[in-house]
Amino acid sequence: MKKICVFIALMFLSGGIFCKKERTEPVQEVVLAKKYAKYRVVVRKELELKNWAATLEKGEDVDLLSEQEVANKSGKNISISRVRLADGSQGFVESRHLADKVIVFIEDTPAFTRPTMGSKMYCKVPKGTIAFVVGEQANWVKIYAGKIADLWLTDQWVQGGYSTDQQILLTARMYESALEQLASAKEADRNAGKQKLVELSQGEGVIAALAGEKLTALESQPEEKVEKATQDEAVQK
Repeated sequence: MKKICVFIALMFLSGGIFCKKERTEPVQEVVLAKKYAKYRVVVRKELELKNWAATLEKGEDVDLLSEQEVANKSGKNISISRVRLADGSQGFVESRHLADKVIVFIEDTPAFTRPTMGSKMYCKVPKGTIAFVVGEQANWVKIYAGKIADLWLTDQWVQGGYSTDQQILLTARMYESALEQLASAKEADRNAGKQKLVELSQGEGVIAALAGEKLTALESQPEEKVEKATQDEAVQK
């Protein structure tokens, strides 16, 4: 009897009779790449892109978890990215709305139709412009920058003239936001935009210089209006 008890005790200690419950650690998904929203875009809850999950702001980054081709309603194959947002939530968005990198131009830079200076120059990208890298070849990058003047930059090529510095990107976003507020019909928005320009102009670098130039232009506008009003009054007399 004692031998049986000893045997059972040994089996218990060695795990032969009672198995220990192993802890299962959550599997961390592999992040394929960091991606950036090329403009304000909606993230959907499901692969079919039906229900709203979140809205990405221009330049907001997400983790790319997977990518697959699916047929849309018209039967055309489109690429869908499954992404993870900064708050940990996940969703789906068309891959064409995402870019590989966000950049800001620090000098006026020529953009070409192909990655060679022998091709046609499409336009000059003004300094201070925020753009997104959607392709690379050697020391050239293909960019998306949206509408510049009367042209759309969607797949043109540039060679240098830009920065990926986070601080410059932050100030460039602030400058872009200020310009949008200045174009608003609401006086409160315009005042807020002007205040942003004042703050930016007190710094250093390309964006600070652009903000200063814009402020100077704004300050000259009331004088022009007063002068025109005086001329109109003189004509009426």
